[in-house]
Amino acid sequence: MSEHRIPFQLSPRSKLGKLVIRRLIGRGPRTEVYHAFNSATQRDVAVKIYYPNLPKTAALSVCFQREIQHIVALKHPNIIRMFEFSAENDVFYLVMELFEGGTLRDFISTNPTGLDREEMMRLFTQIGSAVAYAHDQGITHGSIKPDNVLLDSTRRPVLTDFTIHCLAQTQSPPTPAAYLAPEEFAGHCESPQCDVYGLGVLLYEMITGDVPFKGETRDVLMDQHLRAAPPPPSQISLGLDPRIDQVVLKALSKDPQDRYASAREMLADLQQNEITTQYETLALERETATVVRKRQSDIARFRLSRLDDEDATTIPSAIPFDVPAAPHISLWKWMGIVVIVVVVLAVILALVLS
Repeated sequence: MSEHRIPFQLSPRSKLGKLVIRRLIGRGPRTEVYHAFNSATQRDVAVKIYYPNLPKTAALSVCFQREIQHIVALKHPNIIRMFEFSAENDVFYLVMELFEGGTLRDFISTNPTGLDREEMMRLFTQIGSAVAYAHDQGITHGSIKPDNVLLDSTRRPVLTDFTIHCLAQTQSPPTPAAYLAPEEFAGHCESPQCDVYGLGVLLYEMITGDVPFKGETRDVLMDQHLRAAPPPPSQISLGLDPRIDQVVLKALSKDPQDRYASAREMLADLQQNEITTQYETLALERETATVVRKRQSDIARFRLSRLDDEDATTIPSAIPFDVPAAPHISLWKWMGIVVIVVVVLAVILALVLS
């Protein structure tokens, strides 16, 4: 299916209802986003135009308005604020807050071996909470990836770009194949389990700095998502609690029924494991990780060989292993004691003679 990408549509100072367009912010296969000024509220906003050149029908207009009104109703500190929408004059658009800041993609790119555990947990907990809240309202995001998570000046993550599913069905998925659940390669998916899979890929990337599957073509990636087992994150991020490994791998299960039923269930499991963890996460380059794992293996074999040697040595059973050795007093300590005794005796003798 073709993707509707078009040249610049709205020029600066052109109007869209009560919105005065200032500049183009970005363009994707499905949307164009502009910086605009709302003359009614006297504030700068962002306006997202959906499928600028997609022929609009009455049925599509009804579908858009039905879905978008539920999305606009979402109110959560980690979901971008949305103000109003319109499906008039053959234009579908959404007005939302103008967000100044980078994306989670930018932040991960500056941490190529993964985020430290505290920062990873702080960010993912808030993102997961936003997705869980949306699931509670019966809404799936449909395109979870680092590019759709904005970060403000305090590094608060804000989820944006919820999928309008009835529009998405008319086009091929815009989400990069690295983030698609196996079932999404066969068609559009509105199940919470698809979001759970996306969260699993996102968490994997936040831990390791990379996605679990990579390939030069969509077909190669599809084959990996459908058949290949993802390398456990702990193979890349040494010291990772194996329970965190289990959360990620469960979210990345091939069969949707084997994944978490919702983002809230995944988040609860992750937080529980994080509370009880006693491990430290140390993210290293892949080459370094390989060397360290080999060294750990060599140390383990050496310790086992020492244990075998100790088992062959006869140890008197009357001596318990935890009995401390007799204290050892050095020659210098003995000399110090002798000097003190001599001084005390000399003082006593002087007092008697006086």
